Amino acid sequence: MKTITVMCFAIFIFGSTVSKAQNVFDKINATLNKVDKAANTADQAKGTGDKLFGFLSKKKKPGDPAAGNNTLITINGIDFSTLKTLNEHIQKCKGVESTKIKYAASGSTLQVQHEGSSEDLLKLIQKSDAKELFADKNLEGLEEGKIALNLVKKK
Repeated sequence: MKTITVMCFAIFIFGSTVSKAQNVFDKINATLNKVDKAANTADQAKGTGDKLFGFLSKKKKPGDPAAGNNTLITINGIDFSTLKTLNEHIQKCKGVESTKIKYAASGSTLQVQHEGSSEDLLKLIQKSDAKELFADKNLEGLEEGKIALNLVKKK
């Protein structure tokens, strides 16, 4: 009888231990499910935030290289005061976001950040107060990203 009592007691303890272990495993599983749920919620929030940020980041700031198209205008035979005046006229053109000038007696440049293509920019400038400088006779080259002018009198 002692043997049966010991066996019953052992089964009771073993069953109780298994039950406690199962309870611990259930708690761990519930905790892991909560962690997974939180991670999924965080991923969804990140995705929503990325989409929202994508919409908001479409607004471009002047000076930002990604803000639009850039065209480098090279000009031979221009003096500094004419270059400054030309820069002011170009800044007034529709779609021009920013300009940077570099002056050198051998050749000056205007870096223009703008909407549209370089050809669109040229057309706008040819309709502005700078149309005389950008007349077809002064145009040396036109390709996307570059416009070349030569203002030196040809003999």
